[in-house]
Amino acid sequence: MKQYHTVISLSRTIESLGISHNIYSLSILINCFCRLHLVNFGFSILGKIIKFGLEPNTVTFTTLIKGLCIDGKINGAVDFFNDMVAGGYQPNTRTYNVIVNALCKCGKKKYEAYKVFRGMKKSGCLPNDCCYNVIIQGFLKHKDVSKATQLINEMVDKGFSAHATAFELVIHLSPNEDLIVRKLRNRSKFSKGANFK
Repeated sequence: MKQYHTVISLSRTIESLGISHNIYSLSILINCFCRLHLVNFGFSILGKIIKFGLEPNTVTFTTLIKGLCIDGKINGAVDFFNDMVAGGYQPNTRTYNVIVNALCKCGKKKYEAYKVFRGMKKSGCLPNDCCYNVIIQGFLKHKDVSKATQLINEMVDKGFSAHATAFELVIHLSPNEDLIVRKLRNRSKFSKGANFK
């Protein structure tokens, strides 16, 4: 149940009772506004966080980045991501997943997504299976099978499995289905009992 309006109402009630918010409750409030496509209100809560002398954290910033992406403001999300890093905040794997996913969904930005994905290691944040699956799906959806295959090989070599969506895209798009499907089938947690014909 996603009761974003209820949470916002409850937050106002808490404030009226004189109970102070903390970074966690304010980050939850930001998430509610972002999920309701009211990202500007989310940014006003960020202003409140700073005004109260609280320290925003990676979750706070990631929530705002996700809100910008939900609203289709991908360039704004990338700019805010860069501002976050420039401000000394360390993005986590979730932050990278959000920004890479958003860039992949904008077909013309898949190589920008790839650049961000590769930048993870430099910043000390290693990609996980979710990161690999997001970038692989991005390349497969835009029919760049060779780049996706390269990433699949890398992912499997690191011991990660393909998610069902990535696996399905590989089956439908790969011209060399046998080799790549066999490799994924050996690793995929979703391959058991699936029909790959």
